[in-house]
Amino acid sequence: MEPSITQATPGDADPATDAGTLEEARRTGAEGGSEEQVRAAPILWGVALVVLCLVVFIICNPNRQNPYVHFIWQAQAFLDGQTSIATHVQASAASPGDSWYQDVQPILDANGNDTNRGNIPFPPLPALVLLPFVALWHLFTNEQLLAALFAALDVGLAYWMLGYLPIRREIRWLTALFLGLGTVLWYAAAIGSTWFWAHIVAVACLLAAIAFALSGDRDAAEPRPIADELPAARRPTWPGGWRSLASLVVLGALGELLFQLAASGTAVATVAGVGVLLALGAAILALAVSGQRGVLLPLVAVVAVVGGVPAALVLGARSPEALAVVDAAALVLAVGLAVTAHLRPEPVDRAIAAFWIALARPESRQLAAGLLFGLACTARLTIVFGFPFLILVGGGGSWLRRGLLAGAGAMVPLVALLVYTYAGTGHLFSPVYDYLYHQELGYTFLNYHAGWSIEDLRYVPQNLMIMLFNAPLIAPSHYPWSSDLLCQGGQARGLFDTSCPIAAPDWVGTSVILTSPAYLLAPVAFIPVMRRKLDRVTAGAAIAVVAIAFVNLMHFSQGWVQFGYRFSNDFAPFAIVLVALGASRLGRYWPVLVPFVVASVAINLWGTIWGVMLGW
Repeated sequence: MEPSITQATPGDADPATDAGTLEEARRTGAEGGSEEQVRAAPILWGVALVVLCLVVFIICNPNRQNPYVHFIWQAQAFLDGQTSIATHVQASAASPGDSWYQDVQPILDANGNDTNRGNIPFPPLPALVLLPFVALWHLFTNEQLLAALFAALDVGLAYWMLGYLPIRREIRWLTALFLGLGTVLWYAAAIGSTWFWAHIVAVACLLAAIAFALSGDRDAAEPRPIADELPAARRPTWPGGWRSLASLVVLGALGELLFQLAASGTAVATVAGVGVLLALGAAILALAVSGQRGVLLPLVAVVAVVGGVPAALVLGARSPEALAVVDAAALVLAVGLAVTAHLRPEPVDRAIAAFWIALARPESRQLAAGLLFGLACTARLTIVFGFPFLILVGGGGSWLRRGLLAGAGAMVPLVALLVYTYAGTGHLFSPVYDYLYHQELGYTFLNYHAGWSIEDLRYVPQNLMIMLFNAPLIAPSHYPWSSDLLCQGGQARGLFDTSCPIAAPDWVGTSVILTSPAYLLAPVAFIPVMRRKLDRVTAGAAIAVVAIAFVNLMHFSQGWVQFGYRFSNDFAPFAIVLVALGASRLGRYWPVLVPFVVASVAINLWGTIWGVMLGW
C-alpha cells in the first residue's frame, strides 16, 4: 500500500475537518502556503467535484419531469396531517394531478369502495427530506431537480468520507468522481423519479455513517495479522457491565411488548409510547456502554433536526397560529443567543466547545454513525444488512462495544419506522409490498412466480444473471417493449439513434460490471491476505456489500425500466471504499484506476443519454 493521506489526528474535534489535509499538502509541495491555504486546498477540490457533477446531472436531462413523484405526494400528505396519499386527483391550478397509479395500494371503505386515498410501500425518509420544499411549492415541487442537487452533494460526502482512508489524494478524487459519474448514481440523478430519489437520500446518510465510523477508528484500514485479531474476537469483555446488560434485557422486553401490542391491534398512541420508551432505552444503553454523558449530545442534535424540523413544518401547515408561535419562539431563541454571545461570550464558547469535544470522542462518533445508518435504512430497507461494517469499524475499542453503540444509534430511527408503518397500515411491516407483488405477477416476461414469496432464495439465480451478466441490446431488430421493427429501409445504425441503434440498454437491467468496470478493483483491496493480513475496513465493507446484494437478489423485482442495476446504489458507499483501497494497494501502479474510471464514466454517459431519450 502506498498511502499519501495521513489519517486525521485523534485530537481533531470536528469530524468534518478534512482528514490529513496538512500532511497531504506538505507531501504534494504546498509547504510554503499558510495553514489556511493548506486546509482549503482539498476542500476546494471537493467543491469543484460537487459543482462538476451538479452541472452534468442538470445538463444531461433538460426536461426534468416525470409522473413518478410518490414522495412529493407523501410529503404533502404529511403536511395535510395524513399518512396516506390522495389518489385519482384531476389536474388543476392547485395540483398537477396524478395521471399514474402505480405502486399504490388503494384504501377501501367498509363496503369495499375506493376512498381515493392509498398507501405507498416506501419508507418515509425521502418524503421527510422533501418536506421543506413541498411546504413552499406543494405538489409542483421539482423532485427531479432536487435529485440532481442532492446526488451532487452525495459526491461531496463521498469525497469527505474517503478522506479518512490512507489513500492518495488522486485516488480519493477519482473514486468520488467514479461514484458520481461512473455508477448508476448518475442515472438516478438524471431521472430523479420515486425509486431513484430514495436511493439518493439513502446514499447520503450511508456515506455520512461510514465517514463517522472511519473518523472514530483511525487504524481500521491498517492491515494486521489475522491470527492476532482472532483471539480478541473470541474472548471479548462485556462493555458497561451489569448496567448495559440490564438495558439490553429491558430493550428486549419492550421490543416484545411492541410486537405483541401491534399484533393485538392496540391503539397507535400506545404503540408510539412503547416506541418512545425503546428510544430512551437505546440512549441509556449508549450511556452504559460508553460511560460518558456527553455521548448523547450528537444524538440529541440529530434527532432534534430530523424530528423537529418536519414536526414544525407539519404543525405550521395544519395551524397558522401554531406556525406563528413556532416562528416567534425561533426568533426569540436566535436573538437571545446572539445577545448572550455578545454580552457574555464565554458561556456560549464553552457550550460550543463542549459539543465539539463530545463529538470528537470515538464513542460519540460511533453512536452518530449508527444513527445515520438507521436513517439510511428508513430510505432503503435492505441497507440494514450492512450493519456488520459498524461492528468491525468505528469508535469503541472492541467489536462488541462498537456494535452496541452503533446499534443504540440505529435503533432510534428504526423504531420510529415501525411506529410510523403501524400508524399508516396497522402493521409493523408494510403489507403494501405483498399487495404490489401480487399485482405485478402478471408481468410474465420478468419471470415472476406466483408460488414463490416476495423474498425468495429461488429468485437469486435469475437475478444474479441480471446483476452480473446482463448485457445491452446489440443491434436489436425491435425493443422488448414494442413489436415495431427497427432499422427499416436500409437505415444505418447510430450510437444514439432510437429508430436504428447500434446498441441500447436492456430495460430489465445491465451488469454492474459492464456498467461500472472500476468495481473490478474492489477485490484488489484483499491483497494483504496474501501476507495473512487483513484490515477491518476491507472485511467490513466486503461483508456489507455481499449481504446487501444477496438480500436484494432475493427480491422478486430488480428495479426494471432502468439503465444499469439501480439496486447497486444500496451498497455503492461500501463498494467505493473497496475500490479506493484496492487502487491504493496497487502501490506505484495505482494509475490503473484512471482508465477504469474513464471507461465507467463513458458507459454511464451512454446509458444515461439513452434512458433520457427513451423517456425512462
